[in-house]
Amino acid sequence: MDSLKRKLLFVSVLFSSLIVNAQQVEVGLMLGASNYLGDLSNETFVMKESHFSGSLFGRYNFSPRFALKGNFGYARVSGDDKNFVSEKRDYVLNQVLTPDFEFNKARNLNFFSDIYEFSLHGEFNLLPNDLNSYSARPFIPYVFLGIGIFNFNPKTTYNNNTVELQPVATEGQGSTTYNDFKPYNLTSICIPIGLGFRQKIADDFFLGIEGGFRFTRTNYLDDVGGVYGSRSVISGATGRTGLHLSDRSWELAPSLDPMNNPNPLSEAYLFNENDKRSVKETFKNDMYFMVGITLSYTLRFRGQGCPQF
Repeated sequence: MDSLKRKLLFVSVLFSSLIVNAQQVEVGLMLGASNYLGDLSNETFVMKESHFSGSLFGRYNFSPRFALKGNFGYARVSGDDKNFVSEKRDYVLNQVLTPDFEFNKARNLNFFSDIYEFSLHGEFNLLPNDLNSYSARPFIPYVFLGIGIFNFNPKTTYNNNTVELQPVATEGQGSTTYNDFKPYNLTSICIPIGLGFRQKIADDFFLGIEGGFRFTRTNYLDDVGGVYGSRSVISGATGRTGLHLSDRSWELAPSLDPMNNPNPLSEAYLFNENDKRSVKETFKNDMYFMVGITLSYTLRFRGQGCPQF
């Protein structure tokens, strides 16, 4: 018990010391845009797939060069194979090499997802921040590296309804046939890395621009990460909805529309079990990007740590 009390006292003293000696604490927000790199972006940024993003943050300035920022952010990402109808590539389809195959057009998948992120960023100022002057107007370019956790939930529009893709197991995840292939988690780790700059525009305000990649630990941000599962397995596990969303090539053949076909294993489907669904060549996992304009307000602590307004 005495040992626990000593540890709690040490933590309390350390925390109080940090607050009392803090030169600056900033609170602020960022408003801007988000995008993603993955299977359904063809591993390139597509400007028309940019969406709104925003975040709230708090920055603790340890010194003129170093700061720690806590960040809670929101972003939307999306991707659609229809944006890449002209791409052609050699592709092994049903164990036969098909040259000049319009893969993205045939795959015909799409998704969108809202992302909620909490992350910690370590920042290094390339030019020092003047922590002791109200009147100084420093220009501060900086770089950052951090770690975070984020939640996502890929969805699509099907039969005029919004459908969550993870529960319908579009690659057969969680079925008794694919025992070792578990459903992907909707919460994952990200590594934020990026740069920005900020300019002091008044005694207590900074205005800036920041942009950063989020390298993730998942390849299923877009619900695409492996191979096509067996149509009978997917149909048996999650019904027609899972089947129709696992391989949307049927939408390219209206005359064979399985929505109106009593046979769920209709020949309207182009792909078969073990055909590649993910054809990434550069990135193993998906990533997303956030960029925006930042505005922060400086809280100055003096004496016993009371903020001066």
